[in-house]
Amino acid sequence: MPLSATSASVTVLTREVIENSHAATAADLLRAAPFLQIAQSGAPGGLTTVTIRGGKPNFTLVMIDGIPVNDSTNLLGGSFDLSSLPVDNIEQVEIVRGPLSSVYGPDAIGGVINFISRKGAKTPMLELSSEFGSFLRRQFRVDTAGTWKALSYSAGGTFLDVGEQVEKDAYTAGSLAANGSVALGRRGVLEFGLLWMADRSAGLPAGSGGPELALSHDPLRDRAAELILGGSLKGEVRKGWIYSIDLDRVHRCEDNMTPPVLDAIPPTFRSLPASTSNSGFTRTRFGATSRFTMARNLSLAIGAGVRRETGSTTGYLAGTIPQAYQISRTSLVANTELQYSIKALTATAGFSFDKTEGFGEVTSPRLGVTWRPAEGGPRLKSSWAKGFKLPSFYGLGNPVVGNPRLRPERARALDAGIEQEFARRRMTVSATYFRNDFRDLVDFDSATFHLVNRSQALIHGVEFGAGYAPSVGLRFGLDFSYMTWTVHGSTQPLRNVPHGNGGVHLDWQVTRRLNTRVETQWMGRRYDFQIPVPGQTSVGGYSNTNLSAEYEVSRKLSVYVRGDNLLDSSYHEYIGFPNPGVAVRAGVKVRALGK
Repeated sequence: MPLSATSASVTVLTREVIENSHAATAADLLRAAPFLQIAQSGAPGGLTTVTIRGGKPNFTLVMIDGIPVNDSTNLLGGSFDLSSLPVDNIEQVEIVRGPLSSVYGPDAIGGVINFISRKGAKTPMLELSSEFGSFLRRQFRVDTAGTWKALSYSAGGTFLDVGEQVEKDAYTAGSLAANGSVALGRRGVLEFGLLWMADRSAGLPAGSGGPELALSHDPLRDRAAELILGGSLKGEVRKGWIYSIDLDRVHRCEDNMTPPVLDAIPPTFRSLPASTSNSGFTRTRFGATSRFTMARNLSLAIGAGVRRETGSTTGYLAGTIPQAYQISRTSLVANTELQYSIKALTATAGFSFDKTEGFGEVTSPRLGVTWRPAEGGPRLKSSWAKGFKLPSFYGLGNPVVGNPRLRPERARALDAGIEQEFARRRMTVSATYFRNDFRDLVDFDSATFHLVNRSQALIHGVEFGAGYAPSVGLRFGLDFSYMTWTVHGSTQPLRNVPHGNGGVHLDWQVTRRLNTRVETQWMGRRYDFQIPVPGQTSVGGYSNTNLSAEYEVSRKLSVYVRGDNLLDSSYHEYIGFPNPGVAVRAGVKVRALGK
């Protein structure tokens, strides 16, 4: 669907934006994306999560080429660590804010972020790059793409190694990716993709008070690997009837050793014991979708499929208490969407049906409309939707805090916005109001020492964005969001969610060979809790400025530099976990093939 026709609140990061930013990971890239709240535990490489419109980190569904990659066995109940995903083989990122369970099922209760890989190139391309920077940082990348007969392909690999940045927080990551498609003539096209990621990280545990406040400075050790496989057959049965048959599989394994988190010396019952765990998670999906053009302005999409998830963990608390479980569940899913579109109006109505073992049936509807009453006038858009999230395997099965009677968390949301173009479409201004009603939220009950469904959060907010392109080589943008909330059934406010945040960015092609990008993000104060310092409850209130520049020495060679936190802002995203300060890295790219 064209971006101008969608009723959802959408942000698209193009390949040009990705290249100009010189971001190494999804965490680096999304930190400057509009209307997102990023939280990073300590230095780069630490656990990095995203929240959208006040939802918890596990309310954001992260996908790679349409394949969900959230892990239901982790401590946050199904979030995704953005620090582990490289962006060198990513063509585009699409961010949708608001519940989308009607399209993508559970986990899409707060929003969706879809990373779309490169699919190929008309002429062969081979690019090699290396960079070095602060904290003994080293990174090497290789990317290739091209076309051979009926095959269009792209592939890439990256290796990243960062030394100690603040305290005992070295980080190493590697990845391999391959994507492509094979034209099958009149029968359609076969698309495929593979992504393997592995990383090793260290640092002081979450909740410990970090390098500044922790009473024990033994670091955690974590190793993880993930394999993502996907394929789809797309084609046209006849004019007005297109189809897609999809199969994908995600497997993730993780080994973790976390030292005790002390609240005092000697420790009391509020301390957390040491833990070891070995976890594995697998999700397999098979489905088919058809879209019918029923009339000139009317289309219908129908899809159905099956989803199988398995999660397991083995390990011990304090070296003696077992924390092992294994859970599997199968879901039958179906969805449909009706779309009516004319020049000035696009309206959609759809719903999904999800039947999961042990949780019965859930229906998630969605309505949306976008309307431009006059040519050159404002574009109005609005949507309403319901969403749900199944309890995570960690929440259901953990022997210490798990609760097999947990119910799905639910969301009901609406938004309404206006967008207007000025100055011959060189300037765009938008404003959106949103309201999210989250129910049956999972909280920790200290009386029973278990997770329970008990709280409700009603969140109101506004988002404002503007972009201006006075010339072909100069683009300026700014964004700001503010939200407030009411929480029932809990004594704590929303964690790691600021009332306000925003940013500005400037992309400037100074000369034909020199491209630059400057970005500044501002983040308001956020609620946080660290075990050694229960009296400190807020953190943040900072701004961060980054600069990147690339100079094309020749058609085959370019050099670049990126500086993070150039103004050396001293800030924390979690209490006691300081930002490491200014970080600079420089690199070189060699194009062995291609322009």
